[in-house]
Amino acid sequence: MMRLPNCVMIGFAVIVGEFISSQVVTARAAFYGFAAGFLLLAASMILNDYFDREIDAINEPNRPLPSGSVKTSEAMSFALILTSLGLLAAANTGFPTLLLAMLSLIIMVSYNARIKKTGLLGNAFVSLNVAIPFVYGGLAVAKLTWALAIFSLLAFLSSVGREIVKGICDVPGDTSRGVRSIAATKGKSLAAKYGAAFFLSAVALSALPLILGLVSYLYVPLVAICDLGFVLTSYSILANSSPSSAKRNKKYVLVWMTFGLLAFLMGTL
Repeated sequence: MMRLPNCVMIGFAVIVGEFISSQVVTARAAFYGFAAGFLLLAASMILNDYFDREIDAINEPNRPLPSGSVKTSEAMSFALILTSLGLLAAANTGFPTLLLAMLSLIIMVSYNARIKKTGLLGNAFVSLNVAIPFVYGGLAVAKLTWALAIFSLLAFLSSVGREIVKGICDVPGDTSRGVRSIAATKGKSLAAKYGAAFFLSAVALSALPLILGLVSYLYVPLVAICDLGFVLTSYSILANSSPSSAKRNKKYVLVWMTFGLLAFLMGTL
């Protein structure tokens, strides 16, 4: 239920945000930053499964809640424990990071409770919580930079594209629960075009940090892999907008985003 690869990626994103903002990152800031990102995303994933349990009964019946292997009370108790530990970790890097963690929590709850059904706005809400960890990392070392702002935007755009593509897989369950995703309301083909547009906009903007002199040339090899991956994913989803293609490509997007993380990290060391 925690989606461990995603949690590790978000925890790592906080550390990347710290290194983008400062050449000196203490072990304390790195540890508590990673812990806060990891734990709060884990709580978010469990909360998402709780609110989506009826949708998952159609789209993903083998998941713990719809299959009955985990009780709803157990899931919510675990989410509460993870949230408490995540906020405690956030408090250990200062009041600004605690406030941002609480804002992230509000976004998470609002999305799951109501905003998911709005479609594109819901996609944007989820993606805010993908961009926030980088800003959180800057606050953890008390330094926000333009490089950090640009990378947060790139992460946001990539995530919106992924959420739109993910909606192609979820049409049966989303339709049954009134979720107005682009795929459910306008069709899979148009959703593929929207998703590709967000991916390619991130690719177009990825050159900006180098043009502005915010990163070194060590940024280039890894961001080239990231950009090529997004271009290929865009082509793939446009050529075949079936649920199976969308399910496969949404996983690849996480790989390309990881290369983007590493590119920024190398470019700012």
